[in-house]
Amino acid sequence: MSINYFSIEELVPKAVFEKYQHAHHILWGLFNRKALLTLIALRARFGSLTVNDWLWGGSNQYRGFRPGDCPIGADLSQHKLGNGFDCIFKDYTAEHVRQYILNNPEEFPYITTLEMGVGWLHFDCRYIPGFNGVIKQFWPRGKA
Repeated sequence: MSINYFSIEELVPKAVFEKYQHAHHILWGLFNRKALLTLIALRARFGSLTVNDWLWGGSNQYRGFRPGDCPIGADLSQHKLGNGFDCIFKDYTAEHVRQYILNNPEEFPYITTLEMGVGWLHFDCRYIPGFNGVIKQFWPRGKA
């Protein structure tokens, strides 16, 4: 089972997929619908992008959903809540995509937060009370 452009294996870790591979509805239910719609919009606008690549022998499996016990990221990471993704684009740098999003937020109305200064695009669709459409930007610790 897949949604436009993505199979579930691209979005969840290998162990999670293996445990629930016969119940894709459970796996898709891990994600915020707005985050999935944004992922689809990014692929439609920028072309080929990768979240997880473990299915093809790569080492990335925690760039989409992360289980609660995953040691990567913060305890309340948006990845663990189904709200965030880390993406690598085939034909564009992460910085190019970030700047495009910041300059054209109406094309990605559900993005509320972008991580800056990293070699991948981290976006999330967290709920921000009183969100006024201005995308919140944050930098990794020690950078700014």
